[in-house]
Amino acid sequence: MPVTTLIRRVLNRSNTLADSGDVAPLDRSDNAPVSPVPIASAIFNAADQDAGMATTARFTSNFPDSNPIYEAPTMTPADGDFTDSSSLDGSDIKMPIVEDGEKDAVEDLARLESQVAEQEQAIVQQGQPARNAGFLRSFSNVVCIIIGTGCLQIPYAFAKTGWIGVIIVVFSAFIGGYTGVLTIKCLYYQHGQRLHSFPQIGRAAFGRWGQYATQFFNYLYSLGTTCLYIILSGQFIYQLLSTLGVNISKKVWMIIVALIIWVPVAILKQMSEAAIMAIFGLLASVVVIAVATIMSIAQPYTKMYPNEPPPGDDIAIAIGIPVALSSIVFSYSGSVVYPHVEASMRKPKQWPNVVYTAMTFCAICYLLIGISGYWAYGDLVVSPVLDSIPTGAPATIAKVMITLHVIIAAPIMLLTFFLEVEEGWQINAERLGKKREFVVRLVYRSIVVALVCAVSLAIPYFADFLSLISSIACVTMFAILPIVCYLKLYGHKIAPWYEKIWMAIVLIIGIIASIWGSVDAIKSLIRDVQEGGS
Repeated sequence: MPVTTLIRRVLNRSNTLADSGDVAPLDRSDNAPVSPVPIASAIFNAADQDAGMATTARFTSNFPDSNPIYEAPTMTPADGDFTDSSSLDGSDIKMPIVEDGEKDAVEDLARLESQVAEQEQAIVQQGQPARNAGFLRSFSNVVCIIIGTGCLQIPYAFAKTGWIGVIIVVFSAFIGGYTGVLTIKCLYYQHGQRLHSFPQIGRAAFGRWGQYATQFFNYLYSLGTTCLYIILSGQFIYQLLSTLGVNISKKVWMIIVALIIWVPVAILKQMSEAAIMAIFGLLASVVVIAVATIMSIAQPYTKMYPNEPPPGDDIAIAIGIPVALSSIVFSYSGSVVYPHVEASMRKPKQWPNVVYTAMTFCAICYLLIGISGYWAYGDLVVSPVLDSIPTGAPATIAKVMITLHVIIAAPIMLLTFFLEVEEGWQINAERLGKKREFVVRLVYRSIVVALVCAVSLAIPYFADFLSLISSIACVTMFAILPIVCYLKLYGHKIAPWYEKIWMAIVLIIGIIASIWGSVDAIKSLIRDVQEGGS
């Protein structure tokens, strides 16, 4: 249909609406506002009547190039007979020469299309975080959460498994990358929609009870890991300052750490705001791993205690593999953060590259610290490994850096929990207003930090608590739920036979590690609590 005819029909339709009192006629003065909704409807209705076209919203892909999720409405043939390739966005329309009386109509149409496009953009982006994170920022967010304190217990995990732990580290990295990609695919399972969190994936796959189960493991991991961060940082600060004559107990330092963590928790609102913290946390972890690796090689147990028999090491210790596997899996866990990191990415299609690059980087770091630590201290290595290396400036630097990293990573971990709660409870400025929203958010976040601190004070046994959390929550979120939800949402036919075999292997390993590791961790925790009370 010629553009001039379309314009005339739009103007006639708008005048008809004006006569009926639905909308005012077009005012072509420069400052006059134009209401786009009724006239835009007239545009698409006129196009439907003459060309038999229907507007459709299309889901771009599992990993869209950019936000918004929907592409701008396009015109597709209603009956399959494509007779006119022109679209209303002006990208492939060659405007004809119009008379002076029609120029104003053309300008009005262009202005209307611009306003309609802006409204569509605003509607799609409502409630969504800004997609402004590049590859490096997204990579840093993932690695900052993953690498954390988990790297400090890799040598101890090797002491439980023997040298076969090297294979487990590499194998777990492959699992982490694979399930990380599946997690994000689950967010886009329904055309025209993007889910926002793991609990929403659970609800989409298994209904209300699926959501409850996913929330349990999700929140247990987020809050439990924060407890571990408080315990570890309080322990390191106590060790550092007690040698300088500072007589403050470990529990008091844990309270101080919780107060420090509370500050960014009260300030940060979106994941993208934590970019600088994530990058600094990544650098701190690299320093810690470098120090631990170098000191293990330079000062092994035989050099520190030349008169003592050397520590032992084994190729494989079968009975320790399930427990160590759960600890190693914890070192790769970060799935609760993935939906929020991907939601902030400028180019979401880069997500598979981000997660696989992050897993590869973490695997290299873990192999460095694990091999050097187990070689140097054998079956006598403890968790965290910094307690095994000799005291001095390098160990002090490492403990300071890991303490800073923990204090940085804890707010990022808590932020994933807060974002999901705020979305479910509709804690936003649109509903509550800016001032009330800030007050409500501040109060409930402060309460959560206080409760996490209280739990940390009650169970200050780092190694056992780490094993328990990793066995129950991390293994489930890392290896079990992404595969189960993916198959439920997409159907088993979507995966080829060899991928189904891989999924089965991952599920079996995850279930065994979760059950066996949980039982062992609970026994160790009960034993330590009893010994501490006696």
